Amino acid sequence: MKLFRLLPAIAAKLFVVSVESTAFFRHGPQAGRDPDSKLSKETVLKLIRPSFGYSKVEIAATGEQGYVSSEDIRPASSNLIASASAPKVDPLATPSTTPTVEQFNLNSDDPRLVPPPEALPPAELPAPAPSPEP
Repeated sequence: MKLFRLLPAIAAKLFVVSVESTAFFRHGPQAGRDPDSKLSKETVLKLIRPSFGYSKVEIAATGEQGYVSSEDIRPASSNLIASASAPKVDPLATPSTTPTVEQFNLNSDDPRLVPPPEALPPAELPAPAPSPEP
């Protein structure tokens, strides 16, 4: 019973490839089948389902899920976790002066935001009809 309580805590951890290169299988390893790709050393992985042979992982950079040898991964160091979770900054991008949250100017003269004028009665009204007196 204690093992089942620990699995979610283990599965939430980040791991890295600890060998120079490891095989990555999208749908699990199968006899006679080559790996779909290779992952290089220090590739950051999110452990989804640990296992003795091959563990199910998600590549942190791409979100792609698959299987790697459990012997070829180890828990990530705090430095690698910080670098994996840091926002990526494009050095060629120019800083934006516009806010990231969309804002609306409700005091605009945009005709779509101005209510239509009220229909007023004509300026010259006919004289009221005389009321009958009893």
